Amino acid sequence: MTHIVDAELVILGAGCAGLSLAARLARGGHAGARHDVIVVDPRTEYTDDRSWCFWRPEHHDLAGLVSHSWPGWRFSDEAGMVAHHRVDGLRYQYVRGSDFYARARERIAASPRVRVHSGVRAGGIRADAGVVRVQTDHGELVARQVIDTRPRPTDALLYQSFSGVEIESEHPLPFDSAEVGLMDAMASDSEGMSFRYTLPFGEHRALVEWTRFGASPVPIDTLAGELDAELDRLGLSGARVVRREHGVLGMGGARPGPVPIAGVHLAGVGGGALRAASGYGFLRIQNWARMCAARLERGDAAVGHPPEPWLRRSMDRLFLQAVRADPERTPEYFMALARGVSAPSLVRFLSDGARPDDYLRLIAALPTLPFIQQLFARTAVGAPLERVPS
Repeated sequence: MTHIVDAELVILGAGCAGLSLAARLARGGHAGARHDVIVVDPRTEYTDDRSWCFWRPEHHDLAGLVSHSWPGWRFSDEAGMVAHHRVDGLRYQYVRGSDFYARARERIAASPRVRVHSGVRAGGIRADAGVVRVQTDHGELVARQVIDTRPRPTDALLYQSFSGVEIESEHPLPFDSAEVGLMDAMASDSEGMSFRYTLPFGEHRALVEWTRFGASPVPIDTLAGELDAELDRLGLSGARVVRREHGVLGMGGARPGPVPIAGVHLAGVGGGALRAASGYGFLRIQNWARMCAARLERGDAAVGHPPEPWLRRSMDRLFLQAVRADPERTPEYFMALARGVSAPSLVRFLSDGARPDDYLRLIAALPTLPFIQQLFARTAVGAPLERVPS
């Protein structure tokens, strides 16, 4: 049977992953390339609602998106212990959500190969004799392949809940403008671990977030109240709020299994793009989008986000299990890593570039007993490490 195909590729979701892939396909291509693309998303407008950070050298392929960067970053706990980190040749870099959205949408709008269906909500998907049918509230779309970046329900080991404000003050802010507060004022209580994340944009402007690690998501109102208390403690309760952002990141959830629908691939957060032990995902999404676009340009099948290597997956899960089992010790674990592991090794671990010797340094820096207990807890029930999903 011959089907009328609306597009070679339909991308469900126009967030970070969907826009990253669509923008690459919009600017790429060659004579005769066939991957007309439709992007489907329920939103009709974009707001400055989020931001992404990562470590890279000063000059790189995404540098045009970076609005701020810092040579140093800091860890501290509520007792006043501090660890300052720097790595020669690397900077901690910040991408503002509104800048990312604007550039991606500009590239897409300039291309006749990519169409965006805004205000359209996708529903069920099914395979039908070599094509994929996508039901939407504006009718059916038929495609050769589908990239599904929509959020998916998952049971995570831990949740990273955060509420942040970008503030501006008439008076100098109490932050070092050359250093990010990566995890400041780390403390724990019955709900898990909390810390402050601070990005100083200048002498009078900064993004300040209050974050919690816990076994369940924390209500945004609760986080906002705790953030207000932290701003008051810092003497910043009178600062002008420029914008707000908040969210909940599931950490260490079961990795999505193979999609039982031929021609459908999972990507983005719902496809396993977030790093289980840290919540970082922007560079991972960009690497996937680059790889997937290159495959499509060659005429190959699309791919979803790749699975985690066994060692990284196992180490991340072991760490998260230890944190979940004894949340009151979580600040101790992070300070042990910050003080006992060199900055280059720790950055490689957080940036998916860890070498075997980096993992050995991580293991040596952490208290032994809690992690041995979790290792035995995983294997005692007959679940070898390589079979534990993450």
